[in-house]
Amino acid sequence: MTFKDSLSISYDLAILDHTSFGYVFRLNDTKQEEADTYSFVFSYDNAWRSFLKFNIEAKECKVVDTLCNDRLGSRRWIPIKMTFLFKEDSVNLIIGNREYKTGNLGLSEEMAPSIMFGSSKFSEEIPSFAIRNLVVSAPDQQFVFPLNESIGTLVHDTQGKVRGKAINPVWLINRFYHWNLLYSHSSETTAGYSYDTNLGNFVYFNADSLYTLDLRHNSWSGYKHAGLPVKMRLGTNFFCPDTRSVYIYEVDKSLNEYTVCSLDLATGEAKEVSSAHLSSQRHHHSSYLDTLNNKYYIFGGFGLRKYANTLEVYDLDKNTWSTMHLKGDFVAPRFFSSMGALESGELLLFGGTGNPSGDQSLGKNYYYDLYKINLQDSTITKIRDYSYKGPNIVPVRNQVLSADGTSFYTLCYPMQEASSYLQLYKFSLLDDSYEVLGNAVPMESKAILSNANLYYSAEREEFYCCTQEFDEHGGQSSVIRFYSLSAPAIAANALCVYKDGENSYLYFYVIVVAVFILLFLLFCIRIKKRSKQTLPVMFEENRISVRVEGKKSLPTNTLYLFGDFTVLDKKGRNITHLFSSKIKQLFLLILLNSIGKKEGITSSYIYGLLWPEKEASSAKNLKGVAINRLRKILNDVEGAELLYINGHYSIKLSNNLYCDYKDYLSLMGRIKQGNSLQEISQSLIEVLSRGKFLKSIDDSIFDFFKSDQESELHEILMIELENLYFKAEYEQVIQLADIWLKIDSLSSTALWYFLNSCHKLKREDQAMKRYYLYVAEFSKSMGSSYHLSYSDIIHNDLRMSFQ
Repeated sequence: MTFKDSLSISYDLAILDHTSFGYVFRLNDTKQEEADTYSFVFSYDNAWRSFLKFNIEAKECKVVDTLCNDRLGSRRWIPIKMTFLFKEDSVNLIIGNREYKTGNLGLSEEMAPSIMFGSSKFSEEIPSFAIRNLVVSAPDQQFVFPLNESIGTLVHDTQGKVRGKAINPVWLINRFYHWNLLYSHSSETTAGYSYDTNLGNFVYFNADSLYTLDLRHNSWSGYKHAGLPVKMRLGTNFFCPDTRSVYIYEVDKSLNEYTVCSLDLATGEAKEVSSAHLSSQRHHHSSYLDTLNNKYYIFGGFGLRKYANTLEVYDLDKNTWSTMHLKGDFVAPRFFSSMGALESGELLLFGGTGNPSGDQSLGKNYYYDLYKINLQDSTITKIRDYSYKGPNIVPVRNQVLSADGTSFYTLCYPMQEASSYLQLYKFSLLDDSYEVLGNAVPMESKAILSNANLYYSAEREEFYCCTQEFDEHGGQSSVIRFYSLSAPAIAANALCVYKDGENSYLYFYVIVVAVFILLFLLFCIRIKKRSKQTLPVMFEENRISVRVEGKKSLPTNTLYLFGDFTVLDKKGRNITHLFSSKIKQLFLLILLNSIGKKEGITSSYIYGLLWPEKEASSAKNLKGVAINRLRKILNDVEGAELLYINGHYSIKLSNNLYCDYKDYLSLMGRIKQGNSLQEISQSLIEVLSRGKFLKSIDDSIFDFFKSDQESELHEILMIELENLYFKAEYEQVIQLADIWLKIDSLSSTALWYFLNSCHKLKREDQAMKRYYLYVAEFSKSMGSSYHLSYSDIIHNDLRMSFQ
C-alpha cells in the first residue's frame, strides 16, 4: 500500500532482557530501489542503562534515547510512536513521555513501506523484546493490529483481514492461558513452601535447607540452615512480611515439644516460637493471615475421622491458639475449603467437602457455597450457592480477590481422582456465575498430604500455582512444582479469535497436503520398482568396509549429510572448510536433485534460489565461478563427478564414495519391502545416530528436502519400533526412540517406546532422566505441563491414543 504525505507507526514495546542487543524494527520503501532503510535498535550499555537508537541504516544515528534498566522487563511496556513526514523529510519520535524530531532522512513524497519487527535476512541480531497494540496510520486511513493471534503465522487487523505475516512467532496470548512450569524440586524429608510478598519470590524449605526461587530472573538458589526445632509432618506455614520470616506450624502436638517456629529468610536462623496446639489434626484447612492485627486464621480441616467447622485464631503477639465462636448461619463441617479477605475485617469462605454431622463414616457432600465472616462481631453469613455443574471439585487453601473487588479466583480440582488436575476458576461476588480460565495443571493427589495453592503478584501481573505431591505410601518425600500464568487469565475460546477468518486458507492447506501425499505415493512406487533390482555388491561391500575401516583409521571418500555436513577426500582429509556457504548450497542443491532417478537441476532454478536479487547476467557469472570452484574441490574426492547433460547439472556418485544419505535411502527401501532384519535396523541406527538430516544447514531452500525426509522417517520408525518391540529387541528400540526424540523432541510415541523398553531392561534411572527431560522440553515448547505421569506411560499401552 502507498502512503502519501505521512506515515505513523505506533506500538507498545517491552524489552524482556536488557543485556541483549539488536534490531527491534526496520522500515524501507519498496517503491524506491536505492531508498534508505530506517531502523530502531536496542543497545545495552551497562548494568544501569541501555539505549534505543533510531538510525539511517549503515549511514547515521539520528536519535539516541536512554533507558533505565531497572524499568525494563516483561510487561513493562514503553509506548513508541514514529511519524514520518514526507514533505518535511523528517520524523517525530515519541518514546514513553520523551519526544524527538530529526530531519534530512532522504524521504520521498510517498512511500510503499515494508515494515518488519525482529529478525530479517539482513540481520540476525535481535534483542529479546515483545510488542503489542500495533497501529499503522496516515491522515486518511488506519490499520490496527491487536496481535491477539494464538497460533499460526497470519497477522490480522481489527477487521479480521490478514495484513501481515509473523515468522516463528511467540504469541503472548498463550501465556494468559497456558500455565508455565517455572521450576520443580524434590525432597526426601517433609518440605514446605511460601510466597515472600516483600520481594515477590517463592521460598522452599525442608528440615535442613532453605531455597529461593527468584521469579524475576527465574533462578533457584539455596543454602543449609541450622535445623528446625519443629518436626514437620504437613509443612504448613505462613509468611510474615513484618519480620520477613516463615512461621512453620503443626496444629497436632504428637510429634513435637514445639509446634510453631520461625525461619528468618535473610539469615536462615530458626527459633522456637510456641508449643500451643489444637485438639486434633486439621488436614486441608483453609487459612488467612491478618497482617494488621497480627492474627492467623484457619478454618475446618480433617482429623481423628472428623470434619471440623470452627474458626481457629493464632495470635502472633501472644503465640496462642483460640477458637472464634461464630454467630449466624450454620456452616457444615468440611475440609478442602478456601479462604481469602474481602476487605479489612471481613473474610470469604468458599466450598469444600464434608457433611453436616462432621462424622467421616457418613460420607461426603461437595459444597459450592460462599460465606462472609465479619471478624469484628464474629458473625458468619451465607451469601450464595454457585450454580456449579460438573465433576465434583474442591478448592485450594487460599483465594485471590480481583482488582475491582467483584470476584475472586481460586484453583479447584477433583481431589477424589488419584491423577488429578487443577483448574483456575473465577467466581463472581455479584451473582452465582463463574468462569473456567487457563488450561489444566496436572497433579498426583493420591496422598492426603499432597496440596496446592494459588498466589498473585500485582507488580508482575501474574498468577502462581504451587503443587506439592507427597509419596502415596505415607512417606515424607515430596515433589514441588511452581507454575506461572499471566493475568488477566483467559478462557479457551479466547484463543480462537480468528478461527473462522482463516477458513479461506483451509483449502490451500488441504491442497498442499494432498500434493504431498501424491508425491509420497509416487515416491513409494518408484522405491518399490527400484527395490526389485539387486543392489550392487560393490556398493554394499563399500558401505561395510568403510565402517569397519573407520574403527581403525579415518575413512576416505566419505560424504555425511546427517548431522554436521562433512566431506572427507581420497586421502582421508576433512575438506569441509573448502565449502563456503554458497558453494555448499550449490553442491547440496545439485546433489539432492540428482540422487535416485532425478535428472538434476537447471541453471535458471539455481539462479532463482541462490541469487534471486541479481540480474540474469550477473547471476550467470556468479554461477559460473561457483561451478568452477565446486569442480576443483571435487577433484580431490574420488567417486563424485559434476556433470552437465541436457541443460541440467547433476552429481554422479560412484561406489568408491560412501554417502550416508544414499545408504539411508537403500536401507529405507529394504525396510519398505518388509525386510526387518536386525542388521538392517542396526545399520539405520548407525546412519541416524550422527544427527538430523542436514542438521547444520539452516537455509530455507532445503526445508522441503528436510520435511520430506522427516515425514518418511516418521512413518518407517513407527513400523520399525513396533516390530523391534514385538521381538523384544529393547536395546535397539531405545536407540531408535532416542534418535526419533532428537528429531522430534515432543514425540509421545517415541517417549512411550523409550520408557517402556528401559523399564523392560530395568533401567529405571535412564527412563526417569529421559522422562523429566521430555517434561521440561514440553513445558518450554508448549507453555503447559505434560499431562501424563511416568507411571501412566509405563503401565498403559498408549500408542494408539498417541497416533
